[in-house]
Amino acid sequence: MSTPDACALHYANGVVDDIMVVGVGGQGVIVAAAIIADTALLHGDLEVKLSETRGMSQRGGSVSSHIRIGKSVVAPSISPGEVDYLLAFEKAEGLRLAPSVVPGGVAIVNTQQIVPPLASSTEYAYPFDAIERMRGDSHPARTDGLRLAVVDGNAIAAQAGDLKVAGVVLVGALSTYLPFAVETWEQAIARNVPASWLKMNLAAFAAGRGAGGSEGSERT
Repeated sequence: MSTPDACALHYANGVVDDIMVVGVGGQGVIVAAAIIADTALLHGDLEVKLSETRGMSQRGGSVSSHIRIGKSVVAPSISPGEVDYLLAFEKAEGLRLAPSVVPGGVAIVNTQQIVPPLASSTEYAYPFDAIERMRGDSHPARTDGLRLAVVDGNAIAAQAGDLKVAGVVLVGALSTYLPFAVETWEQAIARNVPASWLKMNLAAFAAGRGAGGSEGSERT
């Protein structure tokens, strides 16, 4: 469990956590980003900037959210190559954004694959081996020193009761890297999901903490 002192130490000396959440429309990227931002706000004494790019989200296009957390945060968007934590709801999106992660940064990647119609052409071939390519030493998408945590969010969500809570499973995995108390995360979840879905989302969050958190990440 995190403590106020641990959090203050984490964000000392101007440290800012740059978190990018990516996926495709309908996966719950926006809700997950809101939970992360609200957790930092509920902790208190921190500045939080949240920006979103929805693009063609209603048609299954890419969706991304930037969350920046620190004692003092100026710009709302994360600069290219400065992502500390990448939370990818879909594995091809994880591969696409992997070069944005700083050396030694963390990528939490869901195993789900959503193949767009354009992938039927050679030019837009879907990277079915996206996770293997993130692990490989020679592929240009790889980030040196990337700490990769692979999570089968959909399977865990199904065990919790519904595939719709897969995003909160991934938030649970991310939570083990950040210095906020479990109770604060749970409060933020309660603020962002319907009351009738709260119990299931809390179960998904707890399962995510055990599935792909900081103890299980692999360095590439």
